Amino acid sequence: MTTLVYATTNPGKLKEAQKIFAHHGLEIVGPEDMGISLDVEETGNSLAENARLKAEAYLDLIPSGTVVIGDDTGLEIDALGGEPGIKVRRWKGYKMADEEIIEYCLKRLNGVPPNARGAQFHTVLAVACQGHAIQYFDGVLRGTILEQPRRERQAGMPFWPIFYIPELSMTLGEFHASPLNFQLDHPTHRERAFQNLLSGCNFLK
Repeated sequence: MTTLVYATTNPGKLKEAQKIFAHHGLEIVGPEDMGISLDVEETGNSLAENARLKAEAYLDLIPSGTVVIGDDTGLEIDALGGEPGIKVRRWKGYKMADEEIIEYCLKRLNGVPPNARGAQFHTVLAVACQGHAIQYFDGVLRGTILEQPRRERQAGMPFWPIFYIPELSMTLGEFHASPLNFQLDHPTHRERAFQNLLSGCNFLK
């Protein structure tokens, strides 16, 4: 069976990916499971570039035939002209903690009415395997930003308590606390990207 490695040091992302892939009968491991410790600098100018940088960096450190999945996710807030975009973690120019990101986001949107707080998550996956051209897959989830955060938290996922999905009447954090079957019936940006990967990536066929 092909070994799949998710090129991320974010425990929240890895946990989500493992849950999705397990449902499809596939196992995906993190860098630590391969004995790799690497933090790739996100110097790209787009989600696709950052995803590619991660995939390529890990590809040089793993056995031939292993498939590496690099990803980058941005949050684009309508009222802020698409900010923070690819700079979620370094929105203020330095690496921010989860709670600081939440506070800064709500401060920037202070006074913006509920009907103007639209936003979307956008995930791009770069899939790499030695001897093959990189393939890209993406997914988008629309929602709104709440005026106050809710209780659910996940390390590495700062927007989960404030990103609200109107059609489900819940935050992204509440969504991920719901039963797996419910989640799979209502795919998020990352799930949509992974679904596109699983149906379109020729490395897995």
